[in-house]
Amino acid sequence: MPADNLLYDVRGAVVTARADVAHKLVAETDRLVEEAISATVRQVSLPRTILAVRIDHTAYMPLIIGGRHEAKVIVEAISVGNGEPIAEGSFKASAFALDRTDGDTLLAERIARRIAAEFRLKERGGTTLATALFP
Repeated sequence: MPADNLLYDVRGAVVTARADVAHKLVAETDRLVEEAISATVRQVSLPRTILAVRIDHTAYMPLIIGGRHEAKVIVEAISVGNGEPIAEGSFKASAFALDRTDGDTLLAERIARRIAAEFRLKERGGTTLATALFP
């Protein structure tokens, strides 16, 4: 198996933000990242970490129809064993929403999807008829 810099046994996450960031965005991001973590099972022993996710800046750009929601996110992987940071990175995420009230939810999904992809976490898809009948 090739070495993967961001492949860890992620045990948990905490999502924080400045006071001017919408609580709904923080809470929904936290929920989605935690779902991805709990859905992930590693078959090999990997360094155990906790993710510290900080939503550093958000912006809204109104468009003719709907608007674009943006966020700058900083993610730090912290060792469970000694509390030392192992890795840190940042990215920008954006989402388009017709209704401004949906923007935080859509942006949280984008942020969580990016974190899940970077750390090879399994995303839980939305409930469908098939998953409801055959979990």
